Amino acid sequence: MTTQAPDPGSALQAVTSARAGMHSTQDVRARVAEAESRVARLERGGSQVATGFLVGPALLLTAGHAVRLALGASGVGPVAGMVAVFPSHHDPGRAAAQDAVRIRLTELLDSSPPSPDDPVPRGMQTAEDGLDFALVRLAGHPPGLVEPNGLLRPRGYYKPFEEDYAFGSGPLSLFHYPLRLLLDYSKTEKVLRSGESRVRYRGANTLDGSSGGPLVTEDGSVVAMHHGHRDGMNQGIPTSLIVSRILAGPHAELLRDALDRPLPPARAREGSGVTRRSRGAETPGDGARAIGAAMSALLASRPPGATVLGPDGRPVRATNARQVAECFRTADPRAVPGIDPVVEAARAMDAASGDGALTAAVLAAALIGEAADQRSRGSGSRELLRESGEALDLARAALADLAAPCSRPDAVARGATADPEVAEAVSAAALLAGPYGVLICERGATRAIEGPTVRQGLRVPAGHAFPYAADAPGTDAWARRIRLVKPYVLLLDSVTGDGEAFRRLRGRLGAEGSPLLILTTADDCDPRGGLLRALCDPADGPVPTVVRVPAGWQGHQRLRSLALLTGATALTESSGVLPGTAWFDVLGRVGLAVVSASETVLVGGDHDPRMLDRWIASAGALLELADSDDERSALEEQVAWLTSRAVYLTVGAETEAAIAARTESAERAAHTAQAALRSGTVPGGGLALLRARAALSDGAGGPGTHVVRTALAAPFRALASTAGLTPDDVERWCAAGDPDALDRGPSTNLFAELPEDAAEIVLLALDTAKAALTGFLTGS
Repeated sequence: MTTQAPDPGSALQAVTSARAGMHSTQDVRARVAEAESRVARLERGGSQVATGFLVGPALLLTAGHAVRLALGASGVGPVAGMVAVFPSHHDPGRAAAQDAVRIRLTELLDSSPPSPDDPVPRGMQTAEDGLDFALVRLAGHPPGLVEPNGLLRPRGYYKPFEEDYAFGSGPLSLFHYPLRLLLDYSKTEKVLRSGESRVRYRGANTLDGSSGGPLVTEDGSVVAMHHGHRDGMNQGIPTSLIVSRILAGPHAELLRDALDRPLPPARAREGSGVTRRSRGAETPGDGARAIGAAMSALLASRPPGATVLGPDGRPVRATNARQVAECFRTADPRAVPGIDPVVEAARAMDAASGDGALTAAVLAAALIGEAADQRSRGSGSRELLRESGEALDLARAALADLAAPCSRPDAVARGATADPEVAEAVSAAALLAGPYGVLICERGATRAIEGPTVRQGLRVPAGHAFPYAADAPGTDAWARRIRLVKPYVLLLDSVTGDGEAFRRLRGRLGAEGSPLLILTTADDCDPRGGLLRALCDPADGPVPTVVRVPAGWQGHQRLRSLALLTGATALTESSGVLPGTAWFDVLGRVGLAVVSASETVLVGGDHDPRMLDRWIASAGALLELADSDDERSALEEQVAWLTSRAVYLTVGAETEAAIAARTESAERAAHTAQAALRSGTVPGGGLALLRARAALSDGAGGPGTHVVRTALAAPFRALASTAGLTPDDVERWCAAGDPDALDRGPSTNLFAELPEDAAEIVLLALDTAKAALTGFLTGS
């Protein structure tokens, strides 16, 4: 028996319009989620100016009048100072500004001014065929949107409708930021075509900031871009016209590639507990190899700088490991496990040595990529961790045996900078400072490199005690290093007090704009350390930088030395100064303080030279009368601290940008030269790591050994490819592991003139890569 469907108009309910679809709430939520991912609030100088939406990897479309087209039709100028602000979480319970993703607009690629009839500011450039659009490049594609269930939803992007859409066939949704931090959703009531190049509609309320918002159909297609209000109706530009104009311009291939490329699937966020992975999602090995390839291209560049492939396959210009890492972080490394450990290896290496970040990253990427392959073939993480750890330990011992004493740091400095003048100046300064002295490279105001000059300076083996504020002035968030210029210094033991005077003091310093450095022997275990915590309360203003100095022999000996060098009064139980009465008179000052995770450098303290001389003399006399090894060691340290010196180089160049780049290369060369004086040198160009492979039996050992053997050749392969070796030559060298084992020929001499590497830095790079592999295999 066949049941006949009821007449749509004969029952209690009815279909009143064949064109009006019936849509589930899931469909509506899907459209809103897509808009949250892809629609951005555009700001200039902190003020909201428009809305924009993603139309490709790191590509954004917005209204032309929003980017000041009168300043020029392309380039950096029209978008200078503009940022795109995206939400980071798809979660109505989160504050609008919480964890916002802010990405800089870097370049106007293509554009069209408004038409003379458009409602735009007076005096703005117009054209008869103007479509009022701007296609801009972002500094990177925004990271995935985190959903409440932990699923990581890739931003993706809208693919603007290319065909001529039949406007009026259904309502459209406008997503925009009308002077709000939250994305607004407006539904059009009536849509009609006004001429060939404009669409007009009612029902969608708009305010300043709405220009550039996408108009989306009920199936999620972008068919128009909102750009203004005229004669009682809103007005937009059909995307078919915008796409046609861009495809006829210089960036046609860029947009066509975005339109043809499949959108990425959603995947589980690392650590979310969601283990499902969509078909086609990248593997950890893919992510590690992608960033490893970018680091390798940069490692092989000489002078520094290369065009590398970014996470979306687009070419990106980079000059150091930091820029490559930031590029891949923008792609959200959580989406591809394997990127994060490589980025951390580069960061940790850069922070620890100032050089070797690329080598550490290339090693880490090769280790992780090979380990991921072995794991996919059935090897267990625990087995890989044990075998690779043993193999890396053998390679490290072999590498240490290769080290030879360094008598010419200039040969090593040339490996850290392509500037021969910088290498020569740094080498002379390193010899003057010695392997453990303070060597400072400062930006100058002239074209020349001036120095070296000697000042009072001290390297304290203690780093920042509390998490630093990444946005505080003088902070390098990448290296986790804080640079304080002319800071006041407070020396504090575990003393009690309410800290009210110090709160007022902090307020005065904040108003003055001067930083505060606290050097303390207090620790978290001391119940009297509450004063220290009170001093670092963010509610009282900028948080001071705190360095926890081990008390040492006789408790306050190190604080006394620091008091002599900085002119401060050390607040101890025996000082007679109460925290409640302390004021500026207890503070000392230094010219420069550089605080990292492991050490603090102090230069140019406000000390009394005569008192300092008397203390040095008395400490020397007491040293001869010392009764114990502890007392003797403490006095020797005090003399070393009080007599320490810093060697200064002032680096100049033609322009401000050149001075900054030259100073950075000088700092890397200084770290490298001093490391070579401390630990000796090993062959450069990746040869030392290649030779260390000899400690690992070829063809023997398990999967973990294979992982390490393969990875140790990665830096050499990267350098050999640009040195002129053919693929066959590279394989012969990797098999031999030593150029002396090969027949003499043209390829044998290609690496003969390479600078040597500091053994300490290569060993540290190996250790850092090992830590990255361990973190990857253990999931930490």
